[in-house]
Amino acid sequence: MAPDHATLKAFWTGRAAMHLHSWFTRRRMLALASVFIALLALGADAHAISMDKSSTIRDQCELSIGPDLISVVAYMPDRSRDRFCDDFPAPGRIILTVDLIAERLRELPVEARVVREAAGPLDENDDLAASTVALVPARVYSGGAVVIDHDFAESGRYAAFLTVSEPSGARRTTRFAFVVGSKLTFFTPALLAGVFLAGLVYAYWLHSGEGRGMRKKY
Repeated sequence: MAPDHATLKAFWTGRAAMHLHSWFTRRRMLALASVFIALLALGADAHAISMDKSSTIRDQCELSIGPDLISVVAYMPDRSRDRFCDDFPAPGRIILTVDLIAERLRELPVEARVVREAAGPLDENDDLAASTVALVPARVYSGGAVVIDHDFAESGRYAAFLTVSEPSGARRTTRFAFVVGSKLTFFTPALLAGVFLAGLVYAYWLHSGEGRGMRKKY
């Protein structure tokens, strides 16, 4: 017995609705993927150009020597165009640039010392000479930029000590800690992207005919 007109109409209407739903589902997934990729691109761009600590901790860190504000921004010129703050993916050449934001600091001698903190955090009262890996002797930086250029051979925890000598003879020191060899810094965005794309693939499979067939089977 041949199906009547109403049955055929219902069948083809159902098929059309199923294909339309599948088309809209694919469109939504593609739209979500496009938005996610755009956000990743914007995030990468922000890492590359932002100089505001509130927008990303990797770009620049601000701290103070007593009441005077300074900032630190770092580069790995042999590995990346990104700017870093206190977390570096691997050993190698690192250029730390300290910006003496407070004008009065540009008239005072500033010493910069980098130490390796193999046994835990150090402070200015410890014997820093034994752990020193880089030293920039005290001098006046009228241009406002103290540059520490060093090739770090080992992963680990380090700290930069910046000491200002006041006209009264008093010395003020601040400590800036950072880590060398934290690969998670580079891999986290890729891992997040992989998880998101895997979720899109699973959602597409779930809404496809194959996915529905598997659910009915089990």
